[in-house]
Amino acid sequence: MKIIGIIAEYNPFHNGHAYQLKKIREETGADYIIIAMSGGFVQRGAPALVDKYTRSEMALRCGADLVFELPALWSCASAEYFARAGVSLFEKTGCTDGLCFGAETDNLPLLSSLAEFLCEEPSDYREMLSSYLKNGMTFPLARARSLAGAATPAPAKSPASASTLPSTEDPDALMRVLESPNNILAVEYLKALRRCGSSIHPYVIRREGAGYHDTALFASASDGGSDAAQISAPTAPSDTPQIPASASGIRELLLSDSATSRATNTGALLSAAMPAPAAALLAAALQEYPPVTADDFSAVLGYRLLSMTADELAAVADCNAEIANRLLKNRAAFSSFASFAAACKSRNVTLTRMNRILLHTILSFRGDDYRHYSEAGYIPYLRILGFRKTSAPVLSRIKECAAVPMISKLADANRLLSADAHALLEKDIYAAGLYEQTRYLKALQKAGAAPKYKKTTPRSEYTREIVLV
Repeated sequence: MKIIGIIAEYNPFHNGHAYQLKKIREETGADYIIIAMSGGFVQRGAPALVDKYTRSEMALRCGADLVFELPALWSCASAEYFARAGVSLFEKTGCTDGLCFGAETDNLPLLSSLAEFLCEEPSDYREMLSSYLKNGMTFPLARARSLAGAATPAPAKSPASASTLPSTEDPDALMRVLESPNNILAVEYLKALRRCGSSIHPYVIRREGAGYHDTALFASASDGGSDAAQISAPTAPSDTPQIPASASGIRELLLSDSATSRATNTGALLSAAMPAPAAALLAAALQEYPPVTADDFSAVLGYRLLSMTADELAAVADCNAEIANRLLKNRAAFSSFASFAAACKSRNVTLTRMNRILLHTILSFRGDDYRHYSEAGYIPYLRILGFRKTSAPVLSRIKECAAVPMISKLADANRLLSADAHALLEKDIYAAGLYEQTRYLKALQKAGAAPKYKKTTPRSEYTREIVLV
């Protein structure tokens, strides 16, 4: 039995994801594909567009066999923590053979050499990184420039500075590799595998189509995505061959002000961007609740900012004293999550990091939580969100091999988990409850202008059943 894992958000599931699942089976001979998926909040510091159960079903109906939830503490963490937790989840199954991920490059030796180098962090690299950071550069840019500096042609290097990083006549090429979000995650996955001493084999599949941050829904296969049609295109895709859209483009389409007025066209575009089962599930979910955005949590964030001290804010995960003081200084002008994040970001703090800090503030995630649960092994349980009926054999295999309890019913958690593991699960339950309450209140507020939303009562995590396909 060959089992391949994927760490994903599926926010939402689209043709690119379906392509990845298909390629995995073709290239690896996988018998089963299992997913470690984010719950209601995702790595860029935002809520997911639709709930985790809908997104799990999308994946299961489009080729995945089993979906586990990546704990909320890790699902909205930095790339390093996010990757390490995902890899740890598959390690804890005891039987995952491979980890597959998409990247802008499929040069696995290059990505592996970057990962090895960053695990070792030679002194010349550390000195350059420290210098760039002291000059106010963001960490991602400082790291990329330090790598480029460390990759000077071999004759110019001294023996003391020799490292695993391949020399190149074009060091900026290495910097460009780490300018791409999926390449960054790919390197973090490889770092995590190396640091775990894992026997899980990495597989990389090159991403095709629109880039991670592109808000273009489609890109023509003939132009490699450089002249993608914008989401406001008046018609569904023509006969020109299409390559996969980005999840960002789909979200932008659904959240655009004009989406409601052109609902028919929106449906046609989504049907072309997503596999039919996923598009149908998304349409059904949006009949029940409107899409969720960070600004829907503005009231909660505003309250937290008013009620917390500088020391309490500094203790928030990914925050520090300097950022905490900036948050307090600006809170009098607070109006919304998004505008406050934009106002508080700075030359050395990216908008994504600021979004995560604000989300951690809402969810009460502390830096101490990261330290504690990373030292404890990241993943103390495997919580099932859904599986295919035909995947019973892989469930049985994981049950036999897993190093931690597998949870299908929350009612069993007290019996199966230690107090420490249960405390991490409680963070998942709180995050899920806040997400559910927020989207329900949004639907009620919009009911007058958009009576299509059903008056469905919010459901507790304790009453939710796993998705069975």
